[in-house]
Amino acid sequence: PSPLSMKQLLDFGSENACERTSFSFLRQELPVRLANILKEIDILPERLVNTPSVQLVKSWYIQSLMDLVEFHEKNPEDQKALSDFVDTLIKVRNRHHNVVPTMAQGILEYKDTCTVDPATNQNLQYFLDRFYMNRISTRMLMTQHILIFSDSKTGNPSHI
Repeated sequence: PSPLSMKQLLDFGSENACERTSFSFLRQELPVRLANILKEIDILPERLVNTPSVQLVKSWYIQSLMDLVEFHEKNPEDQKALSDFVDTLIKVRNRHHNVVPTMAQGILEYKDTCTVDPATNQNLQYFLDRFYMNRISTRMLMTQHILIFSDSKTGNPSHI
């Protein structure tokens, strides 16, 4: 993923925000972030990855990745592509609404089926920290784009 400074976030959310620039950045950045976390899920203990809850979370991430990759070759000058992108971001955001409790349920399912040694527990905590930070940053980027560029403009105009 690309590191973003506070200035870059503010620039993306300013009155001079350019939808085409935001679209071009997010269509590259969001799939990278989703693919990275999917790769990290795949290297978790097999019994954890195979829990129904983690499988469900993984399926949400795969579907969202597929939805976003559709925009890789779209022209940023195409107004329909820009509008469809906002709709897709809303769909992805809504799909991921229950990621936190579902992943937590997966951890509980895993811990119910086997004894977790301290080293594995520490590795799980490390993964969860990265997973949730990834989720927070991804959701923030999507929500900012949605609030600024959606047709409904339901957000406060001062939102950054």
